[in-house]
Amino acid sequence: MSAGLRVGSTEQRLVAAAERLFAEHGVGAVSLRTVMQVAQTNVAAIHYHFGSKEGLLDAVLRSRLGQVADERDAVLRALPEGDITAHGLAHAFVRPVVAVLADGGGHWISLVGQLLASGDEGLTAISASFVQRNAAFVELLERLSPGTPRRTLDFRLTQAMNVTLNVLGDVERTRRLQGVDAVAWTAEEVAADLVDLVTSMLAGPASPTGNR
Repeated sequence: MSAGLRVGSTEQRLVAAAERLFAEHGVGAVSLRTVMQVAQTNVAAIHYHFGSKEGLLDAVLRSRLGQVADERDAVLRALPEGDITAHGLAHAFVRPVVAVLADGGGHWISLVGQLLASGDEGLTAISASFVQRNAAFVELLERLSPGTPRRTLDFRLTQAMNVTLNVLGDVERTRRLQGVDAVAWTAEEVAADLVDLVTSMLAGPASPTGNR
């Protein structure tokens, strides 16, 4: 949860309630009254602190964005100087989301994944901030694959994001999809396999038609 929200504050309770409800039921299906009831406050408090449902959604999305960006920056700084590998970048991409999951942010991950998959306008408010905060990552990705068209790199990054959010947004579902043999598949093992998958996505060679 964002450091800007006081522990136990009305804002924090509303953001926490909305995060879970939006993830479980979809933003459109959740009324402000339902959020108010779960947060044990009133609709007036939502309008006072966030202005509208859109403002509340924006606060939910921003509540963990900084954590992801800060974690990613830390992992990138820890990479060996001059030694850029697809695996190192995949680790920097996935591990911050794993950290959010470990911090109780499973609903946030699931929500962002849903919004990204649907192209919901709710992500517009944080998209510019996300791009800016990930500029260093994109620069390293370009150094890893010199000459690869930017649109190709953007496509790889977007698909890596989709996979990461889809898998970590519901680890139990991920296990179920793999059948009975995945029952003992730990979250850490899921994360390690996800890093390997994202590695292959980021390292994919440029298409022969990519420069047409």
